Amino acid sequence: MIFFFLLLPLVSFSHVIQDDVMTTDRKNYSFKNVCSRMVSHEAPLVEVVSGQELDCMGQKISVSDFCDKELAADPYYLRAYMNKDSKEVVCQSGKTVLFKYLCVKFSDKAICNNQPKKNCLQFKDKLARRLDLVHFSQLKNEKGVPQLNCFFKASTETDKILE
Repeated sequence: MIFFFLLLPLVSFSHVIQDDVMTTDRKNYSFKNVCSRMVSHEAPLVEVVSGQELDCMGQKISVSDFCDKELAADPYYLRAYMNKDSKEVVCQSGKTVLFKYLCVKFSDKAICNNQPKKNCLQFKDKLARRLDLVHFSQLKNEKGVPQLNCFFKASTETDKILE
């Protein structure tokens, strides 16, 4: 029985081991500002539904969709997240994202199924929306635990000219 409790943390915890972003810009919008731009009615009460969703007086708003719309002209738009302390949505832009994910949960089997390109593309919409996947691999670390590696990079015409 003691062995089970020692093993439980190893099989019930998965995590991101690296999420490095070369940030070019961050734009912050208050929750109320997001609601006023995304819904047709006034929304004096705004609540956080989840890490990616706001409730604007009964209408749920995806913060990713909001940032996608607000930064339509930005070729480097990556992702949206919320800062609950300041009650703001943050729209982040950048030119590269290096992402590494260690698969230690049983539920990670779908993410670490020896199809690294497909698996990295699943993360692309959440982490590097407008960048291209330029490297993907899956390997096992020194303990034999599968690790997914994804590298996303901007490939706009401006970047090609500068290289």
